Amino acid sequence: MTRQELRLIVAGTALIGVSYGLARFAYGLFLPSMREDVGLSSAMAGAIGSGAYVGYCLAIVASAMLVERFGARLMAVAAALIAAAGMAVVSISESPLLLAGAILLAGTSTGLASPPMAQAVARAIPEARQSRANTFINAGTSLGVAVSGPVAFLATGQWRVAYAAFAITALVNAVLLRVSVPRPPVTEKRVNAAPKAGKASSQQEGRQNRGGLWRAPAWRVMLAAAGTGIASAAYWTFSSEAVVTQGNFDQTVANIVWILIGVAGLVGGLAGDLVKRFGLDVVNRGSLSALALSLFLLALLPASLPAMLVSATLFGGAYIMLTGVYLVWGIRLYADRPAIGLGLPFLMIAVGQIVGSPLAGYLIGSRGYAFCFIVFALIAVATMLVGYRADEPRSDAATDRGDCARRDEPRAQQPSIPRFYMPAMPPLGLIEKIGRRFSGGLGSGTDRP
Repeated sequence: MTRQELRLIVAGTALIGVSYGLARFAYGLFLPSMREDVGLSSAMAGAIGSGAYVGYCLAIVASAMLVERFGARLMAVAAALIAAAGMAVVSISESPLLLAGAILLAGTSTGLASPPMAQAVARAIPEARQSRANTFINAGTSLGVAVSGPVAFLATGQWRVAYAAFAITALVNAVLLRVSVPRPPVTEKRVNAAPKAGKASSQQEGRQNRGGLWRAPAWRVMLAAAGTGIASAAYWTFSSEAVVTQGNFDQTVANIVWILIGVAGLVGGLAGDLVKRFGLDVVNRGSLSALALSLFLLALLPASLPAMLVSATLFGGAYIMLTGVYLVWGIRLYADRPAIGLGLPFLMIAVGQIVGSPLAGYLIGSRGYAFCFIVFALIAVATMLVGYRADEPRSDAATDRGDCARRDEPRAQQPSIPRFYMPAMPPLGLIEKIGRRFSGGLGSGTDRP
């Protein structure tokens, strides 16, 4: 691995960790102190979480489109700078309105960050080493989740200082990205910005290299990703609460369970290798089975510490594995537009989570924790019915590559099909607030002590 490739991996891992682990998820960790210092009401706290989710969805769609026009370097640096700006304003916020705007700004960095890194890896690292590169970049998110528990312990009551430090970290990351992410190749620039004299030929070349946004087989990966998002929402929102209220454990155990989810997620970096060895459909359904089992354990054995630890391990590994599977799936459909192939599953997982959160809250409020987790486990099982078809048509670029190979023609200008491992993490703030709103408004539920 060359020095430039290593710098790209380090910068990308840091960007994912900064945007997801600090700019996005730290809000939930520091929310109690923020509410006390700034005077946030429950309604305002929920609105801030909702705004961050909306910003995430809009940003990931915009980033997937803009990275094709402006290149990975500019978009990656922009993501880090936006995270830095948002967190800096958070650290000096004195009013709920200013804090809400700052959290929204910082949260958009999560949507902006992933597509440019996908594009950069696809363009700068040979296919033989993309698997390893994306595995390390993926660790940025998983490690961010893993350390969120200790951060809550170490920075209790010092959220302004913590966010100021986070902002400085993001600025350093922006500098690292500026010198590490390569510029778009010359051939790509020519396709995107051809001179007027060659306008007709450039348009023809663009049509050859890029297909449309909608492709008929895309509904399968969209439905599978949304189903996974729905099934995972109950765990993300209510697992810690179930450990405390149903298992009668203290908050320390709940934090350990949360950390274990993040650590287990590192296993998700094997998604590409497992897909290559066993096939996408086998890994998809196997991971969904693990996700369902984690929910069943949470429903049936909440008072068993070993069962809770196994459940957290299964969920963390299965969730990150599934996101990797859907990114590989999406990239097979959008080999000519890797940012779109990455952004589509990200978006659908988040949409599924926002649908699943109020459903989980309603079921817990009306029927109890056990019933809710069993229903969501069955949703994971039902998602297994949406299988990958090996005969799905590939994108035009992928077809062109096959034609070139049969004619023994060079393929230097065609991007290789990258294997991505960067997972879409849930909009935790919104999921928690909506889920708890539905749960709290409907009573205590049959399973509460």
